[in-house]
Amino acid sequence: MQNNRLPLIREINNPENFYLIALLLLCAVVFFYGLGRLPFVGPDEPRYAEVAREMYTTGDWITPRLGGINWFEKPALTYWLLAVGYSLFGENEFGARFGIAVVATFGALLLYFFGRRARSARFGYLSAAALVTCGLWPGFARGVTCDLTLTVAIEIALLSFFLWESKESRVGADRLWYVFCFALGLATLAKGLVGVALPAMVIAPYLILTGAWRSQLRPRLIISIMFGALIFLATAAVWYAPVVATNGRAFIDEFIIGHHFQRYLSNKYRHPQPFYFFSLVALAGSFPWSFYLLSSVGRTLVRPWLGQTEVRPTDRLHIFLLLWIAAPIAFFSFSGSKLPGYILPIFPAVALIIGGELERWWSDESRPPVAPQLLIAALTAAAGIGAVPLLQRELGVSARDAWLMGSVVVLAAAVHLGLLFFKSGRVATLYLPVGLAVIVVAAAHLVFPGLGNRESLKSLSLMALQAARHSEQLVFLINNNQSVNFYATGLPLRDARSELVIVKSTEEITALIEAGRGQSILIMTPRRWGDGLMKSTSLRVEKVGEQEFNASCSPDCDWVLLRAQKNAAVTATLSH
Repeated sequence: MQNNRLPLIREINNPENFYLIALLLLCAVVFFYGLGRLPFVGPDEPRYAEVAREMYTTGDWITPRLGGINWFEKPALTYWLLAVGYSLFGENEFGARFGIAVVATFGALLLYFFGRRARSARFGYLSAAALVTCGLWPGFARGVTCDLTLTVAIEIALLSFFLWESKESRVGADRLWYVFCFALGLATLAKGLVGVALPAMVIAPYLILTGAWRSQLRPRLIISIMFGALIFLATAAVWYAPVVATNGRAFIDEFIIGHHFQRYLSNKYRHPQPFYFFSLVALAGSFPWSFYLLSSVGRTLVRPWLGQTEVRPTDRLHIFLLLWIAAPIAFFSFSGSKLPGYILPIFPAVALIIGGELERWWSDESRPPVAPQLLIAALTAAAGIGAVPLLQRELGVSARDAWLMGSVVVLAAAVHLGLLFFKSGRVATLYLPVGLAVIVVAAAHLVFPGLGNRESLKSLSLMALQAARHSEQLVFLINNNQSVNFYATGLPLRDARSELVIVKSTEEITALIEAGRGQSILIMTPRRWGDGLMKSTSLRVEKVGEQEFNASCSPDCDWVLLRAQKNAAVTATLSH
């Protein structure tokens, strides 16, 4: 009989409790440690954080606003979640990210309890641990986006549907159907119609391929569908009804038409990628567990060639998970706009497949290949070695910190390899997530400061806020950066859609000064453009501040804060 307990924890009487405690500790480290050390990065984080803050401070929980201007890019569920964090921890990075990290933890726990119910507590833990430590999930769990909220809502929906359809719970089966419908409503509140479309693309082919649709044709089904539809509509209507009633056609044009159909059918939002982009994201996003995913998919494709075509009860979950992965990848591969977060909803299914492969180390039926373990250790060590020059060149991390970070990664890989050879594959499998968690802790201290400098203009935004004179506003020259949306919200000029105003010539700057309430204007721009502007004869330009942005191209790409006002001598000459 196989021992389900973790090695070195022989005294634990109930290994299921230990698995749960280990998972909670893993989530606490990977999702929450150093959560506020990194400023808001990228274009989305500062915008979403600011929209949520404006909801929180104004008390208007219906109409999203950015800089006081209606902003209908995303539904309200994620903003409400962020507002809870603000109320608990203040209007800061940790407060904004806290709710997302909680949702990510809930998604991991849900996977654990589903795995425990479907197979064993160990399978649930291995699947959840793979989810927590695969590349893409912790990245989104520590950021302010709507993708993680949507993903967990879809996870609730699809896992509930599978349990309901497979009769895993004969008692209270109707409740699982209603949970499924409620979760679809939450997914719609998280990111719109895609919250219904993606589950439908998984469920429909699953029912057809397995023939399960026949078993669902019963008189009570119509009643269940009617009640489920009411639950879905009531959940979604919590926000959609009042936002349409308040904003009408403007909301429909911007959110429904613009951010659904135009985003999918065109490159209006400028995120083009090749057709195979999402297949690469799925593999890279599941690193370091990618090789287990490939191993499972490979064995699935080989089975028909071996004459194994019968669908056994144990295969139904595997088919469901493969469809859960394939349908979103196929759907979004045809999209004109492609971002990695679009296929984040596949990763709970990816993790369950990986968990099934990992649990083969405890199976008497087959001996799992050692190759995935060796590849994980080798590539992790290679990543640690390659990170040393990369961190110094791209992020400006000191040689000492870069070598220390690389050493931590290599050591984690070496420990994993040592456990594999000197203990067993089981021990190496169970302790690999711990090594990955240690890497996250090290990165919070050694990498985040440089990363924040490269991806955020928090320092320069705060500098601009402090330096701004009465009635003085800010524009961008040639390039813009979204950090000011949170750190200097009221300072930048915006257009009717709350987009930051960008100028491209001294004439445009002069026109803005003349049209403004003040005698000068602040300008934020990369230094390469700022140096040229300071040579202007029609404007008097002074440098107010500077922030090193990217070590690899410094100083040309460092950002500068300038103050421009009309040149008095030129103005006097023109007046005569």
